[in-house]
Amino acid sequence: MAVKVKITPFERTVQLLVDSRLSPKARSLRVAQFAYSAIRDADEQNRRALGAYPPKTITVDGREGAPLESVNPDRGSIIAEWQMVGEVVVWIAETLAARSPVDSGRYKNHHTLYADGAEVPASEDIQPASEYIFLNPLPYSRKIEFGKTKSGRPFVVQVENRIYERTAADAQKRFGNLAKISFTYAAAIGGQIARKHKTDSRVPAISIRLR
Repeated sequence: MAVKVKITPFERTVQLLVDSRLSPKARSLRVAQFAYSAIRDADEQNRRALGAYPPKTITVDGREGAPLESVNPDRGSIIAEWQMVGEVVVWIAETLAARSPVDSGRYKNHHTLYADGAEVPASEDIQPASEYIFLNPLPYSRKIEFGKTKSGRPFVVQVENRIYERTAADAQKRFGNLAKISFTYAAAIGGQIARKHKTDSRVPAISIRLR
């Protein structure tokens, strides 16, 4: 889940006391100093969890990228939001499901995520890993991706094919500042990515590596 730091000078939840005897500029500076410290702490928390600093967006009184010192000392707010890998895997999982044929629902329900080779749930609070891989282990997932019938038409006509390839490309466009996302092939056996496998046992997959 993305970390969100919100600093509003007189909110009880923050307990930030700014001396009203100070000038407005001095009060804004006091709030900014508090915000710098809170954001730095959150940066470090995210680095320890992910092994890298994820990109973030800082909004000051509704203005993205504005100097922290420009915050209104009485009614303003500073909001920092980090883009996390959990957002990426949840988006990919939801997109794969939305693009899947639903005759029986088996294919739609078998998209599986692996973190460093081990099967894990696709959730926002996903464990840190050097690589995440999505694949569908069903034996006909290759046909659904780009197979054709004897007549030459796509194997699946209910939805557009190349589901994994298109989703990988769309995810790279959307989250490319956070991770390298690519279409590939992989195989899984017993809840683990198979490191040694026959080429014909591999299925379409999506690889996610943090930058």
